[in-house]
Amino acid sequence: MYLSTNVFNMERARSSIINVTSNACCDTIGLRIETKASLYDKNRESRMPKQKGMCIAVFAKHGASPKQAIWRSVVDLLAANAFHVLVCDSMLSSGSSKQSKPECDQANFEFANLALIKKKAKIAVIIGGDGTFLGTARELADSNIPLIGINQGRLGFLTDIRLDDINPTLIDTINGQSVSENRAYLEGQILRQGKVVENHIALNDIVISRGIVGGMVELRVEVDGTFMYDLRADGLIISTPTGSTAYALSADGPILHPSLAGLLIVPVAPHALTNRPIALPQHSTIDIHVTGGKQTGVHFDMQFNGRAKVGDQIRIKVSPHPIQLLHPERYDYFAMLRQKLHWSASPTEAPHKTRGLRDSGHAK
Repeated sequence: MYLSTNVFNMERARSSIINVTSNACCDTIGLRIETKASLYDKNRESRMPKQKGMCIAVFAKHGASPKQAIWRSVVDLLAANAFHVLVCDSMLSSGSSKQSKPECDQANFEFANLALIKKKAKIAVIIGGDGTFLGTARELADSNIPLIGINQGRLGFLTDIRLDDINPTLIDTINGQSVSENRAYLEGQILRQGKVVENHIALNDIVISRGIVGGMVELRVEVDGTFMYDLRADGLIISTPTGSTAYALSADGPILHPSLAGLLIVPVAPHALTNRPIALPQHSTIDIHVTGGKQTGVHFDMQFNGRAKVGDQIRIKVSPHPIQLLHPERYDYFAMLRQKLHWSASPTEAPHKTRGLRDSGHAK
């Protein structure tokens, strides 16, 4: 009896602070309470933007068609959730003019150049594969804009929101239901006679290779001014933990967890089989001197290619400005490795049909 009375009094007290409307009502702390006409949708409330009109940039592969359904559907989803959307105009074909851009059918959607995006955007959404993500990450390296990846490619180590899970995962991730992670950039310089002739950054790796001709490159490697070794090989990979699952992995390099502050030096097909990969502290400065070889290429994330001559020096170190990635709340690095690299998979025999006499036409 005492319990029933308390419950009744609590209900009366609660009803006194509720402002009833025809279809729904809200209490004083903003909790949405629906009548029988409509049900309370907790997920919908959690996806409402923290800051109405917050500016979100959208990047897709360069040359993507304006009619491409995927990026347009992402823009529509963001706009429907009260975000102001800036679509990077570099995704349009190089020959596109302002008049050829598709009309903005919503008030909070416009095309913008990279400078405007760096000034206004709070988060960048990248649609594509890892290559698109790497290229965009380099363009935004000096902006401190967090990045979210939607996988439209093959592996998708960096773009971890699936196309069939964009809604509601993308909105939830933007609104804070996410895992934040900092990743390191590499800064690479090519010095000729002591002067910097090229200077670029990379998120995955910087690779010194033999170029388009046969033969090996000949390199002298120093770490923090201390001689490490002379190397004759097809190439040499300097990798971040992010890049340890890329080219470095195919060259028998180890996988470094992204939270580790380290670098990898991984030889590619070394002439001396005892030249093995080695992990270094993140604060290391690596100097690579080109001592021989017909042609030496320097590749930044395998997207920008430089050239080095005999006598040149390539200096590599970690940038002091990391990049911030936003993953969905349920993100699990080891689960990602299991899925992308097929860990824990059991060997299975592909089903096949045994061809018998009747199938071969020899049956009587």
